[in-house]
Amino acid sequence: MEHRISHQEMDRLLKQLEDDYVNAIRDDNSTNVEEFIEQFLYKSWTYNDQNIENIKRVLGRYKSGDIYQGVFSAAFNEMVDHLQIRLEQLDQDRDYPVLHSEHGASLLVAFVDGLIIQYYLGVYDIERLRKMTPHLTQVLLNALKREPDG
Repeated sequence: MEHRISHQEMDRLLKQLEDDYVNAIRDDNSTNVEEFIEQFLYKSWTYNDQNIENIKRVLGRYKSGDIYQGVFSAAFNEMVDHLQIRLEQLDQDRDYPVLHSEHGASLLVAFVDGLIIQYYLGVYDIERLRKMTPHLTQVLLNALKREPDG
């Protein structure tokens, strides 16, 4: 795995968020990319809704300098690495070329995080995101089929 960090000095809440994310990926029993993406979206909406206060606390501690940028970004990168590995395992036929690019998993996370920010701002509620999930899954799958540029 590309990004490994020492967890000894890590903020307890950040460590918990990282552990939850990694465990959700490890415990996922999807057998294909399509199923994984859809479940990843549903699980993301639920997890963020249930843990929004902890997420806000960690982000506030990061903003105030209580969590160093290097530790925060390393934890994030490590989570994305786990996602990247899982996606590549599910797409052995390489039907989704973007998933095998340097930024494949990161693009998926950016898409989800963008919608979570909109949830946080009140643009969407969790029920609306759940209703949109089948369509969002198709949008993502179509985007992931493109050959990555350079």
